[in-house]
Amino acid sequence: MQKIIFATGNGAKLAQLKFIINHFKYPIKVIGGKEVFRDKVAYDEMGENVDDVARNGAIAVAKRIGQPIITEDTDFRIEALGNEPGIRAGEFLKKFGRIGVLERMQGIENRKAVITSAVGYAMPSGKSKIFINQVPGTIALQEKFGDFPDWIAPTPENSFGGGYNAIFIPDGWSKTLAEISPKEAIPWSYREKNFIDVVEYLLV
Repeated sequence: MQKIIFATGNGAKLAQLKFIINHFKYPIKVIGGKEVFRDKVAYDEMGENVDDVARNGAIAVAKRIGQPIITEDTDFRIEALGNEPGIRAGEFLKKFGRIGVLERMQGIENRKAVITSAVGYAMPSGKSKIFINQVPGTIALQEKFGDFPDWIAPTPENSFGGGYNAIFIPDGWSKTLAEISPKEAIPWSYREKNFIDVVEYLLV
């Protein structure tokens, strides 16, 4: 069975990739890079956009550990806020939380936003491939989420679960991404399509 090493210390992302692999019964084993290689899979977020960050990170880690690797990075752009928080979405979330976005959006009619996920695959030689998926939507008026795993929604153990899902309504839905079950979310969420694409690329 093939294996895939995921350069992440984010347990929710790792569980999300494992869910996709189990759901589609892909013959591939996921290895959490942080568990095996510790800090060697950490990388600086270098680049002007999310695909550059994912690609540069994957190349750097693959060369460091001498094995193929995948990375995933996400950005969150809100039109009315000058496309902030952008590629620093993770830092913003930890500092201000989803409530920080809702407070800044009070009284603003234009609530358009887009979440972009980039998955980078790289080999120690420097050969790389990038997978991009973008989901447009709007900012909800308040947080809404269901009782789902923490890659979908906040949980008692992980208040940052689901990232911005609990305040993001994808186009075509009246629910936030955090109110949509894991199976329902596969065609609508931002990481799932990239995870499917990179796994199928590796299995060819």
